[in-house]
Amino acid sequence: MTNYGLELNLMQGNPLESIETWQCAGDDFDSFQKTICNFFEWSCGRDVEGPDFTWQMYLGVLKSQETRALPHVLMARLISSSGFVQLQNEPSYDVVIVMPVKGDLSLKRHNAAVQKIEPGHAIIYQPMTETRITHAADGEACEVYIIKLSNIWVQRFLFDILQLPVERDLHLGPVIDLATPKARVLSRLIATLCSDAFTYQSRDLSGSLQHRLVETFSHLLLESIPHRYSERMQAIKAGPMPNYLRLARDFMHREARNNPSMVAVARAANISVRTLETSFRLHMDVTPHSYLRTLRLKMAREALIDINDTRPIAEVAADHGFPHAGRFAQYYTQLFGESPSQTRRKGSAG
Repeated sequence: MTNYGLELNLMQGNPLESIETWQCAGDDFDSFQKTICNFFEWSCGRDVEGPDFTWQMYLGVLKSQETRALPHVLMARLISSSGFVQLQNEPSYDVVIVMPVKGDLSLKRHNAAVQKIEPGHAIIYQPMTETRITHAADGEACEVYIIKLSNIWVQRFLFDILQLPVERDLHLGPVIDLATPKARVLSRLIATLCSDAFTYQSRDLSGSLQHRLVETFSHLLLESIPHRYSERMQAIKAGPMPNYLRLARDFMHREARNNPSMVAVARAANISVRTLETSFRLHMDVTPHSYLRTLRLKMAREALIDINDTRPIAEVAADHGFPHAGRFAQYYTQLFGESPSQTRRKGSAG
């Protein structure tokens, strides 16, 4: 197997912690499994056995401005001389897009019919249940573009737009018709991000530019395809937020760590508690209490990620208005998909 820019410790730990961009190739299926399938957390197989199987991959990543953070977007152009089967068994809420360039795809999800995807279409899904994708060559080769967005980034991005708690299951796709005007722009952006030139240069972009590219792609994606929060995003664009609701929200942001009562929030906005409840449900599709709790959880998460904050988790929880550590852990895991202790370990490792 020939590798370009591929470190020897590929299989040790999370390779994204040390490698910004990969360009690698191999001439057998065993090397494909060990490199590609391990990296994407797939199980791989072949429908038709044969002596020859060559492959090459160009990989780039985009991170946030926080250098210790794991990448928000992974981009790849994957080429193989013949077809293979991609099987994902481990559940995940990461958003995955697979866009065929040469050859067809067949998607089989748990308890669902098989769907055929040809060039001009793409698959978008969250592998929450077993997901099987068959890559079929067109006689010459298989070629696909792959984009993977981290679930934590997507949740945070949507929260910043909607200003309400976001469920991990986004009710995506799973098939995108790239012929629609917005989707055509999306497909061109995917092709650009996955191009050899861009994946090679992505490691040299500044942190702020990488962050802006991630935001741009995420916004275009979420405006181009239907998902759980499509109507809410359109409603935000259609009508402005009342000023009194903005005052209430701003007060919550300022006083979140003090866990103010809804009476105090309503008083700050010069409205009644009933109006506060009704307005939050009408304009933000969430109760004010849930909104405030999500704010406090996000602030607690920032403290847990901070390597300079060595306080016990229970103390961090109490400092953000969660006196019961067990309940804090329950709320935290539901929102972020990982326990407070797992977040603390990631921050320490970073």
